[in-house]
Amino acid sequence: MAKRRGKIVFLITFFGGVLGAILGHVLADTIPILDRGLKVGTDSLNLNLYLIDISFGIHINITLSAIIGLLIAFLLADVGTRRRS
Repeated sequence: MAKRRGKIVFLITFFGGVLGAILGHVLADTIPILDRGLKVGTDSLNLNLYLIDISFGIHINITLSAIIGLLIAFLLADVGTRRRS
């Protein structure tokens, strides 16, 4: 039961960060500080196996609005799971 609760909290927090980032991008003209952030990641790593060419890469854009969305979603998810137990 605890593993399931952890997965639910993770998913809610993840989607809160995504929604926060989207809202920050939409409101960038009105409140420009919400869309400023730090881009962290790697360039693409290519693996050529002569049959298949595979590329790996990841970029994460950390903005103020994404952090606010993560915190709000985590608090809501945590309160929701505490009420059930």
